[in-house]
Amino acid sequence: MSYVSWYPNTSRDRLNFVLKTLPAFIVLMFFLYFVLDWIGAFEFLEVLVRDNSVWLLDSIFGMDTTEFSVKFFERIDPDPLTNSNVYFGTPYFPGLRLGTYPRTLLIIRACTGMEAGALLMALIFITPAKWQNKTVAHVTNLLMMHIGNTFRVAFHFWFTEYLYKLWGDADKAFFWAHDMLSKVFGFVGIVIFTLVIERTGVRIVSTFGAWIDAMVDGLKRITWRIQGKAFYLDKIVSYEESLTEIGEPTRVEEITKKNFYPNEEIESNKWSFFKRTFSTFAGISIVIIGIGLIPALNRVIGMTTDNIAVSFGAIQTVVPEQTKLFGWISTYQLLNPDNAFITNVVSSGVLLFALMVALLYVTPAKKVNKGIAIGLTPVIIFPLNFLRLGVQRWATWTVATGGIKDTKPLLYENIADIVTTWFPFFFWVLLIVGLFLIYRALKVRAFSMMWIWLHQLIITLGWFVGLRDKPGELVDSKAAETSIGSE
Repeated sequence: MSYVSWYPNTSRDRLNFVLKTLPAFIVLMFFLYFVLDWIGAFEFLEVLVRDNSVWLLDSIFGMDTTEFSVKFFERIDPDPLTNSNVYFGTPYFPGLRLGTYPRTLLIIRACTGMEAGALLMALIFITPAKWQNKTVAHVTNLLMMHIGNTFRVAFHFWFTEYLYKLWGDADKAFFWAHDMLSKVFGFVGIVIFTLVIERTGVRIVSTFGAWIDAMVDGLKRITWRIQGKAFYLDKIVSYEESLTEIGEPTRVEEITKKNFYPNEEIESNKWSFFKRTFSTFAGISIVIIGIGLIPALNRVIGMTTDNIAVSFGAIQTVVPEQTKLFGWISTYQLLNPDNAFITNVVSSGVLLFALMVALLYVTPAKKVNKGIAIGLTPVIIFPLNFLRLGVQRWATWTVATGGIKDTKPLLYENIADIVTTWFPFFFWVLLIVGLFLIYRALKVRAFSMMWIWLHQLIITLGWFVGLRDKPGELVDSKAAETSIGSE
């Protein structure tokens, strides 16, 4: 039997490999993880895991399964926004009720192992190998996923019942059995399953390795590009002597490019540039952040954004002023305390403003350009963030008080997650990217400064963990080899 090496060894080959395999991997993951679930393909596995886990509870753990209620149950989730529950209506989800544990235990897609199984199956599909090996790998993966997760679910049920009898606390028993142990077993199982798949001749770990190598190549190319762009225009004034004895020296002005990327300093493990710039950056940031901790300032920002939300139609609960973590708390109709809006140094935008202003101050650039950039920063950050806070509060209240929870519960939970988590996340990402683009247009290379600090830390970390030779060690070793050879 002959083996063909497919691992991409050059930078160009690795890039082509990523472009060919990664999009296919994402499409397959989406299909296996979502599309199959939408058409009900996982219901067969869910019922199979439930029934087999009940058999294991009887045959291995010695539990009296005659006391169990094994059937389809209605899914009832805690409402993520209010102090109530979300009812999914039709009893659709397979599950069981144990002898004494008071809560219903449902079998969902994650219990079948198809979260990790979809990932491993997609990797098997795109990894170069013989189709016979891929077939064996797929069958092996499915068997391992079903058998392994059935044992894991059975143990989870038994241990939950055991801890409930021991403590008498249903939530605490489920947390320790499921989150602290069952999930850990699942992670260990993924590692074992990966090793077994590798033994079938499908080198899925090598696929990950090629992607990581391609990512490192990309980071190197980005660093080279940033090094070339990390410059600012500076005016140099000089005087040329007059050719006549009575003439005055001629004043000459020359505009030159000055590159401030300390590449040689980083490679030689000198931290002078980092210490000088980052210490100033930290000092300025701390001063501005201290201003953002003033409760009165957060109260003004909180009230302003509350007024925006109310103008859109949200109904705010009238409560006395409260401060928490130097912030202002805003509560709205029907929203539970966990979803009270807290305006503090982070959510108000003061933290981002402090970091950006300090970063602009230490970035080498023309003073006029830096001044314009610093002046534009609060004008961009605060109005947009005030609008975001008002819209987010109104949208959260609207979702919580609307009727979508009763008609489409799963859609309600997804939208609740969007308005509370994903909307602010993408807002901050887009805002930061927009600011850096504006600074770039003003020829203030603030992003280059951040990259310099990151470059310094990564290079030093590489020396610390032994991935690179420290400056001086390589020279000393070569000198030693030369002296030995001469003798």
